[in-house]
Amino acid sequence: MANKLYKHLGFIFILIALIGIGWPFLRLGFLSDATFLGTIAETENIQPPIPASVSFEYTPSPNDFPEDVELKNIKNRLVIPQANINMPLFYSDNSQTLFKGGWLWPHNNTPAQGGNTVIFGHRFRFLPPVKNTFYNLDKVNIGDEFSLTWQGKIYTYRVVEIKIIEPTDLSVIASSDNSIITLITCSPLFSTKQRLVVVAELI
Repeated sequence: MANKLYKHLGFIFILIALIGIGWPFLRLGFLSDATFLGTIAETENIQPPIPASVSFEYTPSPNDFPEDVELKNIKNRLVIPQANINMPLFYSDNSQTLFKGGWLWPHNNTPAQGGNTVIFGHRFRFLPPVKNTFYNLDKVNIGDEFSLTWQGKIYTYRVVEIKIIEPTDLSVIASSDNSIITLITCSPLFSTKQRLVVVAELI
């Protein structure tokens, strides 16, 4: 009986010791993708295509649909009739603006500057009939035209490319000699596994 007790105690002590040794490595495994990608971004002086710090784990509720006067009165807007999108645009270093509408990536050009204008939007943070979402972005087709209002001027674009990429693909935010707009959101619907990208040229 005593031998069995000693064996059990010995096993427990060994297990505790192993946990103590392995805990730092286990902890690394628990680090979020946000921390990992953020560290890479700082090292490389780049940012991940959809900032991993933004949480996409969300269950919508009616109180989260911001159809208020403040958002309706924002004049910088992206309007894509084919996808029922009419979202306010925010130019900010704070990714939390995604919870209000489209986030115009501050490390790329604005429409007025030409080049590649990049806009991120939530796919399922808000659901139709709310229009400040990229929920229906997959309804856009090559050749479709849409408009973007920026600082009082209307820019019209024509879709030239639609593709699915991995979240780590940074090529879509690269600078361009042409005046284009790149729209990025999660794919497939209700998943953050990949990214849906729509590229359109200024016309």
